[in-house]
Amino acid sequence: MLSKNLRCLSYRVIATTLLASSVAILSACGGTDPEPGTGSSSSSSSSSSSSSSSSTGVVSSSSSSSSSSSSSSSSSSSSSSSGSGSTDPDVAAIDPATYTGSIPLTEQAKGKPGASLQTTGNPFADSYFYLSPDIKTMMDYSLEQIKGDKELEDKIKYIQRQPSAVWMDSIATISGDPEAGRRSLEGHLDAAVKQQQYYAQLDGQVSPMTIVIIVYNLPDRDCAAFASNGQLYEIGKPKDPNPTLGGMDRYRNDYLRVITGTLTKKPEYSNLRIVTLLEPDSYPNMITNTELNPDGPSLVWPELTTADGTTYCDTLLTYTSPGLAEGLGVYGRGLQIAIEELYAAGEKSSTGNNVYTYLDIGHAGWLGWDDAMNNESNLKRAVAGYQALIKGANSDGVDGFKKVKGFASNTSGYTPVEEPLISNAEADRMALSDWYEWNKSVDELSYIDAFSARFRAQQSGWEPGFIIDTARNGWGSANRPKPGSGTKGTDSSKRVDKRAHRGHWCNVNNAGVGEVPKAAPIPAKSHLHAFFWMKPPGEADGISFDVKDYPQGSAAYNALDAVDKAVVDSAADPKYDGKTLDTMCTPGGIRDGDKEVDVVPALSPHAGGWFHKQFIMLIENAYPPLGTSDYSK
Repeated sequence: MLSKNLRCLSYRVIATTLLASSVAILSACGGTDPEPGTGSSSSSSSSSSSSSSSSTGVVSSSSSSSSSSSSSSSSSSSSSSSGSGSTDPDVAAIDPATYTGSIPLTEQAKGKPGASLQTTGNPFADSYFYLSPDIKTMMDYSLEQIKGDKELEDKIKYIQRQPSAVWMDSIATISGDPEAGRRSLEGHLDAAVKQQQYYAQLDGQVSPMTIVIIVYNLPDRDCAAFASNGQLYEIGKPKDPNPTLGGMDRYRNDYLRVITGTLTKKPEYSNLRIVTLLEPDSYPNMITNTELNPDGPSLVWPELTTADGTTYCDTLLTYTSPGLAEGLGVYGRGLQIAIEELYAAGEKSSTGNNVYTYLDIGHAGWLGWDDAMNNESNLKRAVAGYQALIKGANSDGVDGFKKVKGFASNTSGYTPVEEPLISNAEADRMALSDWYEWNKSVDELSYIDAFSARFRAQQSGWEPGFIIDTARNGWGSANRPKPGSGTKGTDSSKRVDKRAHRGHWCNVNNAGVGEVPKAAPIPAKSHLHAFFWMKPPGEADGISFDVKDYPQGSAAYNALDAVDKAVVDSAADPKYDGKTLDTMCTPGGIRDGDKEVDVVPALSPHAGGWFHKQFIMLIENAYPPLGTSDYSK
C-alpha cells in the first residue's frame, strides 16, 4: 500500500483535475474536512408487486447501536475476525477489519481506481456501492435474537455487508428518524463521501461511488392497494369526503425540491453517482388497473371505487395539465416533474451529470404479457405508455430520453431472475397457461429482454439499461435447479417460484435472498446494468394483523413471544398513520387468481418495519448459497 505522503500527493494531483473532488480527497490528507454527517436517520420502505406498500421505521427494540454495516469491500477475502477496524460507523460499514463473519466477501462490488467519476453508460460499472450503516442497525436486532447460533450469525453478518437502496417514501424521511435508527438523506450522502474517501486511501486513487435512492411519494400513491397509502393527494380517495388536496405542488416543492436541494448541497456530492428509482408500482397501475386496459381494470375494490363504479386509479386519469398527454394523469405528470427536477439537479454537478434516473416497470408477472397476434398486450401497451411518459418530460426544452437512464424491475418483488427449467418460447405459452397464464415472461430475465427489445425497436437511438431487484427472489430449497443445469420445458410444477399466484406480493412465505448486488452481472446482456437490493431483506411488506386484537395485558398479547410483542407495540406508532391492513398480507386471504395467500406465519409489522422472522426465513432460503453466484464473471 502507498505511504500516506505518496497517497496524499496522488490525491492532490487528482484534486487539481477534479475541482469538486478536492474537499473530499484532501480531507484524507489533513486538508479541509467535509461537513460531518448529521447522525440522524432516514427511512426505508417496501413496495408490492401488483400494488405497492411502503413505510418508515423499524420495531422499537431494533434501534441497537451501529458500529459497522453492510459492505462492498475492496479486499473482500482479506477480512479480519478481530473486529479492530474503523470506529467511525460510516467507514466501519466497509472496512474489512470490522467484518467478523466467516463467509468470504468475494462477490462484493469493486470500484475501478481512476475511472471517470461520471459516465454516459452503466452507472454501476467500475464503481463501489454505498453501504448504509442504518441497515446494520436493524440487522443487529436479529443478531441479538439468535445469539449463539454461529452459522446463522455468520449469514446475517454477510447479509449486513450487502448494499441496498435508501428509500425516501415521505417528506419526513428526507430529514430522517433518529429514534428508528434512520439517518437523513444528507447523512447518507455524507456517509457515501466518507466511504469514497476510504477506498481512495486503499486504492491510491479516487474511484466512482454509486448510491441508490428510491423516490416514492407520488400524490394519490398506491391507487389499487391498502397497505401503504401515501400522504399527498391531488384527486383524493373515493371514500374520503374531505381530502387535503394540492398534492402535486407539495410533491414538487416540499418533497422533490428538498431532495434535489440536498443532492446539490455540498460540492463533494458531485463525485458520487446518484442512481434514482422513481415511484415503484405507480405507472404500471395506469397500464393494467384503469380503463386503458382493454379488458378493464384488473383490480376493483369497493373501498376504492366511486358511486358510479369508477376505480380510484381511473379517477387519476381525469387529471389534466398543460402539455400533459391524454392517459398519463396524476402519476404521469408527477413522474415527468421528477424526471425533470432530478435531471436539473444532476446538471449542477462539476463532474458531469451525476443523477441517473430509472423508472419502475413492475415485474414479469405484471406487465410481461405479450404475443405476436395481440396489439394490446400488457407489454406493448407498457412500452407505448412509458415512451409517451418520457417523451413528455421536456418542458425545459431538453429531450426526455436524455434524462432517463432506463428501468428497474421486480422492485420489492419475488419473481426469480431465471426459471432454470421453464421455457419462455412463444409456442409454449399454451402449455404453461395453468400458472403463467399465457405469459411468456416466465422470469425477470425474459421480461427485461422482451421489454428492452421492444423499446429499442420503438425508440430508435435510445438504449435503456435495466436493474433487477434480487433481494428476495432466490427461492432456495432442496434440489433447487441451477440455471443451465437442465432442459427448459413446460412443466410448471418444476418452477422455483412457489407462490400460489404471481400477483401475491406481501410477506411471501418460503422466499429467500437472491443474488447479491453486482454491476453488469451477465456480460452477454449489456442492457442489464445491475442486480441490486432495492428493498433491504427483512423490511416488511405490510401489517398482517389487527392491532385491536392484541391489547397490551390481554391473554392474546401475553401469549406472544418477545419478538411478536415488539411488533405489536410498534404497530400503533403515529409514524404509521395512513397505513392499513391489506388482505394480501393476512393469513388465509383470497386474492389474485382467487388463490389463498401464503404469508410468513408470524405477526408482521407495518410496511417498512423490521420483520425479524421473515428476515431469518429469507436467509435460510437464500439462493444461490451466500458467498456464491450463478452469474460470476
